[in-house]
Amino acid sequence: MNKPEVLLNVFSSMDGKITTAPGRNVSEWTAAGIDGEAHDVTHRLYDEMECDGLISGSETLMVYGKDWVHLENPVYEPKKSKAYIVFDGRGRIDWHQTEGLLVVTREDVSKDYLNQLTDKGIDYILAGRGKQIDLPLALHKLYEKGFRKLGLTGGGSMNGAFLRAKVIDEISLVLAPLAIGGTSTPSVFDCEDLKDLEGVTTLKLLNVDRVGNDSVRLHYAVIE
Repeated sequence: MNKPEVLLNVFSSMDGKITTAPGRNVSEWTAAGIDGEAHDVTHRLYDEMECDGLISGSETLMVYGKDWVHLENPVYEPKKSKAYIVFDGRGRIDWHQTEGLLVVTREDVSKDYLNQLTDKGIDYILAGRGKQIDLPLALHKLYEKGFRKLGLTGGGSMNGAFLRAKVIDEISLVLAPLAIGGTSTPSVFDCEDLKDLEGVTTLKLLNVDRVGNDSVRLHYAVIE
């Protein structure tokens, strides 16, 4: 099946953490002026990489909405993306902001959720049944809608699902000048543990650049 290129583009601490602690909004790093401009740089990279859509998971949006952090200087908003694509397999979000939104969910999600999407005029894709969205099928349907290059924005569980499904083509990681630590703090990839080397994703380094204020961008192509 055809699919768009999937480019993971996120920022984290130098030890790979994407929040301060579970349930925290990473924008607090930006508000405190300690993220090394990694947040803004990452958003600008979506346009540099010519992403025509941005993918996020429902968990990330729920954290952002619950613990909103006001930024005096908002981060850059990508201009080339024509849709904000949210994977909400469990149908948990009560949508208020609907402009430019495209929801991906399961074929057997609740009828109430589908009715909500229809009533609010939200475009959606159905892919897979059971516990999880069928990622290859969802990406194929996104390809059929005209998407050719998608920026994967996380959070950790969404990134982890894409990693284990082997559907990521490139990884662009901006490391903020921070060390967070923690044993349950969300990381770039949160997914089931591997049992052996067979499931390891191998990478080829494309570029290393100093960006922002003491941040570093690592850009990799996924080999397999």
